[in-house]
Amino acid sequence: MTRGAFVPVKPCDPELPKAAVRRLVNQNGGIKRTAVKLGLSETQTYAVTDPGTPDELSFARAAALTSHEASAAAEYLALLAGGVFLPIECGAGVDVRALTADVAREHGEAIGALIRAMADGHIAIAEARTSLVEVDDCLRTLCGLRALLLKAIDPPG
Repeated sequence: MTRGAFVPVKPCDPELPKAAVRRLVNQNGGIKRTAVKLGLSETQTYAVTDPGTPDELSFARAAALTSHEASAAAEYLALLAGGVFLPIECGAGVDVRALTADVAREHGEAIGALIRAMADGHIAIAEARTSLVEVDDCLRTLCGLRALLLKAIDPPG
């Protein structure tokens, strides 16, 4: 059996902040790498992930660990705020026409999947999971288009 970078064995309620910190530590490559990034000892770093200790990760430290590859803190905060965090990519050289076409196509596919799923008057869990993936893809593309438009309005620099 192979273990990930950080797989604690002590149970932790997934709705607790420490569960999000655990995911953030894992996304940053484990305890050793996270400790180095934060300037903490490994013991101190373990403590902020342990639901049995009062030690907490400060907001500034959580922000320092957050990146496109490590979004557990953003996901957790979005959930608390009643939303969802979806990372978007909108790099240089993005074709606005192609992105707009993608948005229209993905919206159509997502709506079509939902209509098919609800044809019998309700939506089953499996259908909801499939539709959720399509809706999330659609939202990502739409958010990418939004980011591109914001750059056009207020270019960086």
